[in-house]
Amino acid sequence: MTIQKQLISLIINIHENLTTLDKAYKKEAGEILNDYNFNEMHCVDFIGKTENPNVTKLSQHLNLTRGAISKIIKKLVKKNAIEIYTTESNKKEIYYKLTPTGQKVFYAHEKMHKKWNNDDLAYLSGIEEKDLLTVNNFLTNYNKFTESRIKILKGNNDEDTAD
Repeated sequence: MTIQKQLISLIINIHENLTTLDKAYKKEAGEILNDYNFNEMHCVDFIGKTENPNVTKLSQHLNLTRGAISKIIKKLVKKNAIEIYTTESNKKEIYYKLTPTGQKVFYAHEKMHKKWNNDDLAYLSGIEEKDLLTVNNFLTNYNKFTESRIKILKGNNDEDTAD
């Protein structure tokens, strides 16, 4: 097997492991996260950190269409995680804020990320800096490559999904 094929296999395996790890960290952070998918949790996270969050801000931040964000918002309202509001100065513009349930999701999600980051930092602190720089260079370039592929593929398929 060539090194290129070994790297592709390793990247696929890392992706699978990260998906499994995400589920384990999610479970450890609290049962409340069980009812929320990736986009819903990150939507709650953004709403919790942003002043006057609206569909446009969420769409730009999560890199999803406004339609996909609207679907996520409907689910989050149904789950009583967020509520809709307007301001006195602009009754047309719709904003979102966290409910007490949404706050619990926000803090559990934050707890999950802190634990994950701390575990990763503990692992990485044992690696020599020159090796980290090599890996960082490779991953940066690979990430740019994947982003360029995403742009090309999105150009061929304009529909994003909310799930």
